[in-house]
Amino acid sequence: MAELPFMATENIIMECVKAGGDRQELHEAIRVKSMEAGAVVKGEGKPNDLMERIAKDDIFKAVHSKLDQLLDPSQFIGRSPEQVDEFIAE
Repeated sequence: MAELPFMATENIIMECVKAGGDRQELHEAIRVKSMEAGAVVKGEGKPNDLMERIAKDDIFKAVHSKLDQLLDPSQFIGRSPEQVDEFIAE
């Protein structure tokens, strides 16, 4: 779950772009915030605070109310339930 915020960054960018944001600006802002959060995790041993950083930045205002939704782990499992069912059926 610690890596989930990093996995969600593309979805955050896409939602912001749908709301009229500039993809290049959003990508750069996510990149900077991801690097900062990663440095805190790796360098200081602290928890991942990427979502808190995004929640405080107005460039991501379009998704502030959707962050919990965008971080739902079920959004990142792809076809794994179907693949498990297929495997078991074999």
